[in-house]
Amino acid sequence: MTSASHDWWPKNSFFAELPDAERTALLTAGDPNRFEDEQILLMQGDPGDFVYLLTSGLVKVVVAAASGAATTLAIRSRGDLVGEFATLDDKPRTATARAVGQVTALKINGSAFLDIVSRSPAAQATVTRYLLSKMRSATERRAADRVWDAKERVAQVLYDLGKRHAGRSPDGAVRLPITQGELGDLAGVAVSTAERVLKDLRRLGVVATRYREITIRDMAYLDSIRFPPERPENPSPAGI
Repeated sequence: MTSASHDWWPKNSFFAELPDAERTALLTAGDPNRFEDEQILLMQGDPGDFVYLLTSGLVKVVVAAASGAATTLAIRSRGDLVGEFATLDDKPRTATARAVGQVTALKINGSAFLDIVSRSPAAQATVTRYLLSKMRSATERRAADRVWDAKERVAQVLYDLGKRHAGRSPDGAVRLPITQGELGDLAGVAVSTAERVLKDLRRLGVVATRYREITIRDMAYLDSIRFPPERPENPSPAGI
């Protein structure tokens, strides 16, 4: 059974920030589901009548344009919600959520989710902060496209993924089950540019790559180059 303990969930994740009573209520309301690699959890355009709470694995959030081109917008992991936007505003889903490797999640009916959250001001505040953090990340990413060069943007994404979405192996390395193309989407650079930056990082021993996997061997190096002294650490507009 999934733990209701605050400490079991990753720090700063949605579920770690919930009050104990509401966390337990949502866990009780959810039905366990398992997804294999590339399986779809949510489909762009579908109605939003449920949410998923991720309990293990990674999920990529992908949006498809009218042309059919798909872009990876974000990675979600244990303790995150997916599908809450459409559930909250009762509009079609704006993106597709797809499993990266094996994923487990609790499926929570939309009305049950809204009922549990609406009865607790603290839970409502947690949902608001969670939504705002997603919007803030999107704003900072757009601003970074104008301020940082490709190496800094790729380093930023790798560092964030390593800190938030991956566990360390016994040798201290951080393994991310994503492709170089997905990394390029997340960093807002062309696939060829992401490959070039990764080649430089491999040469320095910072990362290693294999089929559908990027291994970070030096998080400290990524931290040192993602915010060079002459660039602002928070590229979003002041006061936002």
